[in-house]
Amino acid sequence: MIFLPIFVAVAANVLYHVASKSIPVEQNAFMGLAVNYATALIASAILFFVTPHEKIFIEASRTNWACFLMGLSITGVEAAFVMIYRAGGELSTASLIVSILIALAMLAVGGIFWHEEITARKIFGAALCIAGVVFLSTK
Repeated sequence: MIFLPIFVAVAANVLYHVASKSIPVEQNAFMGLAVNYATALIASAILFFVTPHEKIFIEASRTNWACFLMGLSITGVEAAFVMIYRAGGELSTASLIVSILIALAMLAVGGIFWHEEITARKIFGAALCIAGVVFLSTK
């Protein structure tokens, strides 16, 4: 069952980056994001109603700070990628570099806040990631 969500995540991310790079430069980036979120709101509402759920007010009452933080972080991610691509970031490497840097940050976050084990193997993998960012970033 894990393969379907992984496939959807990969396909959605590919479409996300193609769309981010294709937003017209003449358009204010935040108008583009407003349209993105309006589309996401409609799609999420439809998916809410066609999937198993409790009454809408019960589901809404289960919302916590994480939902709001996620909304703000998504705004940051989307605005940043639009700006990366407008600054000349390449579709073939920008997402990869950002993903590697996120993985490195999450290694530290997992170790510090969730007490996940930081093994020599993970440190070696992180070093390879850093080398990859260096190779991908230099021309």
